[in-house]
Amino acid sequence: MQLRTHIFLRVTLAILLPMTILVFAATYYSEQRYRQEIEAELNGSLNTIIAEIDRRLVYERETFRALVNAPAFEQYLPVMRKANEGLLHSEYFARTEQINGFLETFQQIVPSLHTLRILDSQANTMVKVRYGQRSPALFDGIESFPFAEEEIDDEQYLERLYALPNNEIGVTLLTQSRLEQEEDGSLPLLDYIMPIARENEFIGYVVVNILGEQIDRILDLAPRPNKGQLLIAEINPDERDRHGVILYDDATKLRFVDVKSQQRRLQDLFDSQLYDAVQEFPYGIIKTSNGQEEIYYIEYLPYPDLLVHWVVALRIDSKAITEPFYHFRVVIAGIAFIGVLVSLWLAGITAGRIARPITRLAQTLKDYANGDNKARSQQTANDEVQQLAESFNYMADTLEQAAADRDHAQHIMLQQAKLASIGQMAAGIGHELNNPLNNILTISKLLERGNKDNDPRLAQDIESLRDETLRASEIVKGVLNFARQVPPQFSCFSIREWLDNTVALVQQQAMAQHIKLDIECESDIDITGDRAQLQQVLINLLLNAIQASEAGARIVITASSNDGECRVSVKDEGSGIAEDDLEKVFDPFFTRKDVGDGNGLGLSISLGIMEQHEGGIDVVNNDDKGVTASMHFPIGHSEV
Repeated sequence: MQLRTHIFLRVTLAILLPMTILVFAATYYSEQRYRQEIEAELNGSLNTIIAEIDRRLVYERETFRALVNAPAFEQYLPVMRKANEGLLHSEYFARTEQINGFLETFQQIVPSLHTLRILDSQANTMVKVRYGQRSPALFDGIESFPFAEEEIDDEQYLERLYALPNNEIGVTLLTQSRLEQEEDGSLPLLDYIMPIARENEFIGYVVVNILGEQIDRILDLAPRPNKGQLLIAEINPDERDRHGVILYDDATKLRFVDVKSQQRRLQDLFDSQLYDAVQEFPYGIIKTSNGQEEIYYIEYLPYPDLLVHWVVALRIDSKAITEPFYHFRVVIAGIAFIGVLVSLWLAGITAGRIARPITRLAQTLKDYANGDNKARSQQTANDEVQQLAESFNYMADTLEQAAADRDHAQHIMLQQAKLASIGQMAAGIGHELNNPLNNILTISKLLERGNKDNDPRLAQDIESLRDETLRASEIVKGVLNFARQVPPQFSCFSIREWLDNTVALVQQQAMAQHIKLDIECESDIDITGDRAQLQQVLINLLLNAIQASEAGARIVITASSNDGECRVSVKDEGSGIAEDDLEKVFDPFFTRKDVGDGNGLGLSISLGIMEQHEGGIDVVNNDDKGVTASMHFPIGHSEV
């Protein structure tokens, strides 16, 4: 009896107490680790979201800077100088028409810049383009000078604008934008403004406003760990109408493009807990007063040199963290209790049979608790102890599998975040261009039906119109595929036939300018690549060469192969490219053509296509005159 008592007491102390402590300590430790991982994951998700927003805003600012440096603006500066003197430039109407057309075209390419303004030195609107539509000059200013909006008479507002540094991007809220806000109730992002000065002479301002549609797309694609709900609010004490306004909210399906000035404010949510917390700390975690939600938040400065904050927060249900471990504790406690009872019963029958297995199991538990995740209990002859050992092994295997699943999910999330960072510049191009292309195709069909006399020349012209429209549609599709990182569709085809077909597409344009196209192909070889994408690249090189050549010139297209690489070169007899511009030819929007003749995207897209083919493009000036542009890529490809 004494032995059983001693065994009972020893087993109680050696198993019941340590096991209970270990189990609950392990679950508590696991819960804390899990909570830390959740916090790290949520904070990482917030940082990723902020990084994506920041990358987009930086892109908008750089696009704005490139817009201001465009040649079309330089041509408009004399008009602005005359306006500052109260005079109307002799070419005012022609140059204003030209800059309006340029801004409309640019806004179609970059629709996120939804309002573009050019202001004189007194902040009066000389040119305004909004949603791709120009505003006519309907308002008379001083000396009956025409303005696109009413004159501004606000000395304090003008003093703030005068304080902005010249030729640097600043952030403000234009009086004009404020008036538009009062009319339609909208609440767009703040205006980007750049004071323009040349040779220490202040000329005026260029202003853009971002609608926020691209930010909505980024946020809609951003991952929400633990089914969290994203919330973004603006903290702007200097602007009462904007202070605390909710800009984005998953709970109410609110997006940036839907924000109105009379929206809910952060001060009215969560009993003002989140608003108060932001005033004290730039990041952190709060628990709502009802205890049902936890809110992870970070402050973000969207505008450089301006103390305006965005609060980016993720709301998650508190049960998402605590409930799994509550059930886990109940299950583990039940299993442990049953195991202890069985062990105590067996201890009363035979001390020898139960002592060793329990000792080994206790040691295994200690090893597992000390970080040996591979520790597992060995089989024993005692069924009850074996059941306890199997339960422990199941617990350990479950935890290990859960950790592996979590790591896998985190890896997928990181991959998705990387894919989401790929540029979305061409998102709106397809819709804007495909509609007019479809209209052209429809009109060509109507023209074909109207050719009742079956005029062969008219029929040929209609067919050429349809072919060129379809080719333009394929080019648009290629641009969108490039922006979405769609892989090329590789196939094997004859280079000689491909060259003949491609050159034939631009032959009519060359003949119209009295330019001769000659093909020099050493031998006919089979190459592997995306036939349409490679054709798009070669057509772009040929069009550039035709536009750079004078009447009577000759363009030579050569194809050769060497060491498994195919090289197709286009040599023209034009004036060449300035050495300073050779390094910029692949930059997006860089072009030396007249406004309306090109948008500077051709070589940039072509280079991306060639890089997907594991090749590239070389552009060099010839020794005598003209330029040679060469595309090179492997003859064969592993994906075919």
